[in-house]
Amino acid sequence: MDNSKVINETNDGDEMIRVLVVEPQKIPYLKEIRNDFRAMQEVVGGPIEYVYLTDEAHIYCNEEGKLMGLTGNRRMENGDVLAGTFFICADDGQGGDISLTEEQLEEFKARFGEPEYFSYREMDSKIYTRVVPAYSMEDFFEKMGIENEDEEDLEV
Repeated sequence: MDNSKVINETNDGDEMIRVLVVEPQKIPYLKEIRNDFRAMQEVVGGPIEYVYLTDEAHIYCNEEGKLMGLTGNRRMENGDVLAGTFFICADDGQGGDISLTEEQLEEFKARFGEPEYFSYREMDSKIYTRVVPAYSMEDFFEKMGIENEDEEDLEV
């Protein structure tokens, strides 16, 4: 079987791709899955979300992982933490999913090889805001920390 074969556009689900599965607090492992939306959802345990990894590979994770309280898995370069199981597959250059090459497999096994542990505080990525009413333009500028020295230059 040619593992670098590009999946056809109709994607009948018969094509298999080799992916790297990364579960929380476990060492990543190679798995062959159907190149099919439902099979991908099965791996991550719910709705899937695409996450950019490199130009040649990407991650699929559970879109609602944090909301569901899934266990923290691995920290990304931007500081975000992925929750729950995710998998990595290669990109065919046109947005299609294909099998990882041996080189990619080794690269990502090394990058995500060590299990990570996260506190509940680290997993809480929600941003809370508080709405504070402004009663006049001057009040608004003051609350925003803007010094209003020249009112004539302002357009409302």
